[in-house]
Amino acid sequence: MSRAFLESGGQVDQQKVSKKGNSRKMPCCDSDLRIEVNEDATCDSGHYPIALNKNFATDAAKPSYAPHSRILPVHIRISLQSTETELKASRVPAAVSVTVRGHSGASGSAAKVDRVLKLNAVDLTINAVKGVDSWDHDGKILELHWAKGFDGEKVVDIDYVIEKPIAGLYFHVADEAVPDRALHVITDHETERARYWLPCVDVPLVRTTLEFVITHSTHHTAVANGAHISTTPNADNAAISTTIYKLANHTCPSYLICWAVGDFVTVDDGDVDGMKLQYLCSRDNEFVTPENLLKTFGKTGAIVRWMQEKVGLKFPWEKYYQIVSPRIEGGAMENISLVTYKDVYLFNDDLGKDGFGQAVNGTNVHEMAHTYFGDLITMRHFEHVWLKESWATYIDYCYYEDHYSHDEARLKSFTQMEGYISETARYMRPIVCRTYNSSWDLFDAHTYPGGAFRLHMLRWSLGDAAFWAAIKTYTNTFAGKSVETEDFKRVLEQQSGLNLTKFFDQWIYGRGYVKLKAEQQYDADRRMVQITLEQTQGDKALEVPAVFEVTIEVDVMDSRGEVYTTEVTFTDATGPKVVAFVAIGDAKPTVIEVDPRGKVLHTLDFNPGEAILEATAKKGIEVTSRIRAYRQLIKNGNVSALRKVSAALPQEPFYGVRAAVYTALENAKTQAAVDILAQSLTVETDPRALRVLAMSCTMKDAGIRTGLLAVLTTKPAAEVSPRTRRFAYENLGRQQHPADGAFLIQASESASTRDIHNLSLQGVLLGLGHHRSQEALQQLYRLLFESKMPENTLVVLVNAYASGALTQHSKQSRKDACEHLAQLVRAHPASRVRKASIRALIKMGDDALAYKSVCEAVAAVSFAEQDTLKLVAAVRTMGGAKNMNDLQKTVEELESKIKKVEAVVSLLEAKEKEAKEKEAKEKEAKEKEAKEKEVKEKEEPKL
Repeated sequence: MSRAFLESGGQVDQQKVSKKGNSRKMPCCDSDLRIEVNEDATCDSGHYPIALNKNFATDAAKPSYAPHSRILPVHIRISLQSTETELKASRVPAAVSVTVRGHSGASGSAAKVDRVLKLNAVDLTINAVKGVDSWDHDGKILELHWAKGFDGEKVVDIDYVIEKPIAGLYFHVADEAVPDRALHVITDHETERARYWLPCVDVPLVRTTLEFVITHSTHHTAVANGAHISTTPNADNAAISTTIYKLANHTCPSYLICWAVGDFVTVDDGDVDGMKLQYLCSRDNEFVTPENLLKTFGKTGAIVRWMQEKVGLKFPWEKYYQIVSPRIEGGAMENISLVTYKDVYLFNDDLGKDGFGQAVNGTNVHEMAHTYFGDLITMRHFEHVWLKESWATYIDYCYYEDHYSHDEARLKSFTQMEGYISETARYMRPIVCRTYNSSWDLFDAHTYPGGAFRLHMLRWSLGDAAFWAAIKTYTNTFAGKSVETEDFKRVLEQQSGLNLTKFFDQWIYGRGYVKLKAEQQYDADRRMVQITLEQTQGDKALEVPAVFEVTIEVDVMDSRGEVYTTEVTFTDATGPKVVAFVAIGDAKPTVIEVDPRGKVLHTLDFNPGEAILEATAKKGIEVTSRIRAYRQLIKNGNVSALRKVSAALPQEPFYGVRAAVYTALENAKTQAAVDILAQSLTVETDPRALRVLAMSCTMKDAGIRTGLLAVLTTKPAAEVSPRTRRFAYENLGRQQHPADGAFLIQASESASTRDIHNLSLQGVLLGLGHHRSQEALQQLYRLLFESKMPENTLVVLVNAYASGALTQHSKQSRKDACEHLAQLVRAHPASRVRKASIRALIKMGDDALAYKSVCEAVAAVSFAEQDTLKLVAAVRTMGGAKNMNDLQKTVEELESKIKKVEAVVSLLEAKEKEAKEKEAKEKEAKEKEAKEKEVKEKEEPKL
């Protein structure tokens, strides 16, 4: 599953990540699925630390284990009545026939598991259950009982009704609030949401073959996992058809089960070795066209061919369908042979200007990689989720390596590394861990980029040949099976001959990463550069080792362009501090790059002086070294350093470096940094960098305002994408200029801002929220309560309205806004809007206290269990902090004072520089006078 998306409609911006701080089936194998009752106890518990850092799991969290499987579902036949009438009512009469396989023979207390099967079945109306001796349903668990244990197979028939489920199955039905919806229903399960519409054992260990019998209106399309068997109009009513799909040759866990029925635009795109390719999207607006579907997914066939070659195993499915819907809750989901995408992934030429298509291709690669890592080879239980999500994330990077420039691939890897590191500022957990409040919590930056970079380190450790040979062995050996981390480790060891126990203990079962502090000295007489590297991450309380066993490469470039490389190796014997020497020629060192090829997961603290930083920023071979040099110059913050940044930045050839520098300048928040951003708005022409630049211009400044207006009104259209306009509009609102209020209000009513996914309009709405004027707030109220907008835009509108209300001086205005938001919490039909309104009220502080109980009540029952815990906990903090309006004012006052101090410092630096220059000139003049006098005396004849 891909969680890397913005609610605005785009992938997480690579250059912004560091600032913060979003399976499996296989041929049946009875021996693999028959698990002894005490198998979990055979694992070495020392490999699974459960004392997790605070902010990840609460004190109430308990270790989670895969269930017993003495009675095992092996096949599910799902019959669904999903005609247009049923869809409009958000209900589906259903029947499932579950074939279960018994395994009797246990004695004592374990014998009970031979007679009882517990199915997750949340809020389902169970009408009848046949094939059991008795059954009981408490609203969450459907418990099936047999009087005696049994061997062999039995069939259990369950007749039930699905009606307005809160998760798992999502109905997209037009209503008064959101009339612009194409009727359809679609599933989205990860991690444990199938239970809200399907009685099942809702964990990854249990996998079954599948059959779907879907009754639907003939003018609708029905799709599901597996091969399409038939679509047949009913003999007595041609307006109703029955479609059958079967997944017969592979098995599927509950979270990968998928079906959809409704009004879809459909495009066929040929096949790959007989595997049919098809793309579908709900017909919601004018941007849903066959042309845009092909633009979005047109590289699928080529990616399939590349991936089969890379992994060494042919795709096993009869079809590979990709379906787009606004109802998908996550980003994208790798359901077997039917991959689902949130509608924000659909793009056109306008959106594609800023590199969005490249990001979509990356998600396509990610989800497709799950065919092997997740679908064919399934994690046994959630603690091993990195075996699918880290792998899918890493395969995305490998695609960059093979299809884009070296700089693009290095930036991708660097971004993945920093995405993980930014999360460790909040908590630091092992990659493999069993203790969590919800399995959904494991789908974080530790698992995605954190695990991916650890795979990258393994690849460097083994070497390309051994690594990819091991992966081909792994996929072919375990296809159709459930795996644990040790299974993967053993294959790597067998292929390479390496003992990887310490690597896995430190990097997979342990916490942390390398934090490097670097120093350099140059001995001109010896022509030697001394490099001192020290690991500083050691933390006994968090069990972070003082020394990770790694080798760090260092490149030194001299003034003639010659590059010299050394390696610094850390072991327990060396300790955390190691000194290395680099012999160079008679030219001075000018550029120093630490870990230039990106082999080790680390942070770097290195300030070698402005001369080397400037040279590295300008001439560093690797983009990551140039980014780090620019960041250090900005961090140094003095006039001289920022002048060097200002002079060098426009000459930087790679857009990704410029984009990363724009983010660093935003984080600096100094006036000198703001001035560079303002100047960049006038000269940046690459749409990919311009998007990040517009996003980074969050400061209130006259130059920034002028530049943002230029982006919105005079920049060539070819340079400005919808996402760039979104950020420009939003940050224009932050300028709080009186004239911009009318400009934004007009834009909010203009058809020109209704681009794909309403991205420009979303920026306008957020800009109105930041503008703080009463007129802006009134316009947001009118749009929220008196106009019709798509759901994703409504969510943004709720946030904008809350932002505008939060900064109102009138307490009554703030209380009125809270009442309006509470009305949305109570009554809005869209769950996302209700959730956004709850979070908005939380931000309103004490003004919203009167609505705390309604927020808590709705949060507790309206969303999937995996979302509820944290939301309810957040609601309970309402009123526990100072009003956000006061806090924001305090921050602004501090920023203003910082700018004043900065101005004084700049003036003092300028005076100091002037004095030094004057002193140097006077000294030079005196030395010149002395030399002239000496020469004159020598030339005068002796008396």
